[in-house]
Amino acid sequence: MMKKKIFYGWWIVLATNIICMFGYGTWLYSFGVFFKPMSAEFGWTRAMTSGAYALRSVEGGIASPLVGWAIDRFGSRILIVIGGVVSGTAFVLMPTIQSLWGFYLIYGVLLSAGMSAMLYLPAWTVIAKWFHRRLSLAMAVLSVGAGFGGMICAPLAAIMIERYGWRTAFVVMGVFIWCLVIPLAFVVKEDPADLGLHPDGDRKPGPSMLQPGEFEQIQTGAAMEPPAGLNDYTLKEAVRSSAFWFMALAFFFQGMAHSTVTVHTVPALTDAGIPAEKAAMSIGLLTLVSVIGRLLFGTLGDYFSKRYLFMMTYTLMGAGLLVLMQADTMAKVWLFIFLFGVGFGGNIPLMPGIRAEYFGRKALGKIQGFMDPVMMLAGATGPIFAGHIFDSTGSYHFAFLTSGLMTFLAAVAMFFARPSRRPAVAPAPLAAKIGLP
Repeated sequence: MMKKKIFYGWWIVLATNIICMFGYGTWLYSFGVFFKPMSAEFGWTRAMTSGAYALRSVEGGIASPLVGWAIDRFGSRILIVIGGVVSGTAFVLMPTIQSLWGFYLIYGVLLSAGMSAMLYLPAWTVIAKWFHRRLSLAMAVLSVGAGFGGMICAPLAAIMIERYGWRTAFVVMGVFIWCLVIPLAFVVKEDPADLGLHPDGDRKPGPSMLQPGEFEQIQTGAAMEPPAGLNDYTLKEAVRSSAFWFMALAFFFQGMAHSTVTVHTVPALTDAGIPAEKAAMSIGLLTLVSVIGRLLFGTLGDYFSKRYLFMMTYTLMGAGLLVLMQADTMAKVWLFIFLFGVGFGGNIPLMPGIRAEYFGRKALGKIQGFMDPVMMLAGATGPIFAGHIFDSTGSYHFAFLTSGLMTFLAAVAMFFARPSRRPAVAPAPLAAKIGLP
């Protein structure tokens, strides 16, 4: 009996998973570990140090439309290679920093530009071409990497900083990125047709993804003659839809909370007397717990409305932040880690999944890239706001409260992000699309 061959799309998921694991692990989740050593050496306030993370978000928002266009024009693989080269170079240059502006330039601009080209945007876009029916599952598997990356990289960064200093730690990260990312990028193939394959590994072209709302029509026996084919919006059509802007608003509110937690959790815990390595382990545990949410909600996204699943994840995040706000025992810290971690993790695979479901795949790179500038203010505003609150009051209490409320507002915004129909699409029998006789 011939052994069934693994569908090549899963190798692409694995390769991009590993790239995102160490990209996000070094660049995003380890930022809080470098926070206090660098601010102490240079005498920067917490708001000033947070500015690098904020600039990272601004740069990412500005670069994303260009990256999205480049992905659609040149393909994901070449963007990942370029991103790996630039990101590794930026890490190696970090020891040359002598001023706050140098920190902003290298970390906030150069490194962030490289990571924008290397991580989720090209991965999401290429995987959406390889998977249709199992898209949410594929995105869930992809997102697991970043969760493990935080668990692995943040504690290792803390150990290297403690033993060798923050400069050496950055250089090691840069060389590692070069050696890992560039070879793995060549696993990426742009389209299943390039290898004579079909999406999901089907023997023949499978049924197209259902239009938003059609699954409910099948369940209820509603009209069987909706628009046909993939819901392929152009960028202009997507931007004109209300769903695009409600989604962007929800992602903005969620991003406020996540960026605040990413930057300030380690400083907040060390302020409470927890050793730096244990504090770094806590943020690592948070990202590890997020794997539960990534797999759970990513899998559920293939069967239930992603919009309602988003509302659940945002509620979990908000509840976690309200616990953190008044955490005076480790038991409460563990509860925060579980609630926030599962909630945040669930967002990761749902985000590209809902955009592919609502807007199709033809211009997905451009649409995802254009939405990022709308969300960039969240990553820029959250950490600086929290740092300013601490500098003014000596406490993160109000910052965490505000961030928690933001996630509840995200749930409200997502409730109104209802799918809309792309205009001027020719009708065709729905039954043919889903393979019914």
